[in-house]
Amino acid sequence: MIKRVCGVMAACCLWAAAAMAQGSGMDGSQLGFFMGRWTVEGLARPGGAGGFGAASGTETCAWFSGGPSMVCRQTIKDSDSETDSIFILSYDPVRKQYTAHGTDNTGVVTTLTGTLASGVWRLAGERRGADGKATPTRYTFREAPGGGRAMDIEVGGAKGTWTKTVGVTLRRAR
Repeated sequence: MIKRVCGVMAACCLWAAAAMAQGSGMDGSQLGFFMGRWTVEGLARPGGAGGFGAASGTETCAWFSGGPSMVCRQTIKDSDSETDSIFILSYDPVRKQYTAHGTDNTGVVTTLTGTLASGVWRLAGERRGADGKATPTRYTFREAPGGGRAMDIEVGGAKGTWTKTVGVTLRRAR
């Protein structure tokens, strides 16, 4: 009897750990996609304009107090500067959409909402600089070939045009 109770308890613990790693299945969240330590490599336009240059850094995402929200910290270095950011990612089960709220060491505040469909995360909103100027912004995440995830950032311009400012791949840190 004790072995059976221990076996059931162990199975419940494993199921709970798996659910926490992937996000709470009860609310439909898939935020577990972002969890972990990552290295970042790719291209960015310093200052958002001009030619692309190398960008690299790190990112760490973990459940906030066990879930259902996730906190991500990121440090990215490009040819222009180094930026430290923090984001809170969450899922609104009533609206069936994801939200991201972030800020960085330059005073930029980012607010995004979006969805996950067919393995592609699309989040749109705005980045507001320390000067108060708001810029329409889109983030797209997808699984990267060979594991990890790809991230593209685009900013909105005149007449509905979008310009890619960041294209990086995140791989699990070792």
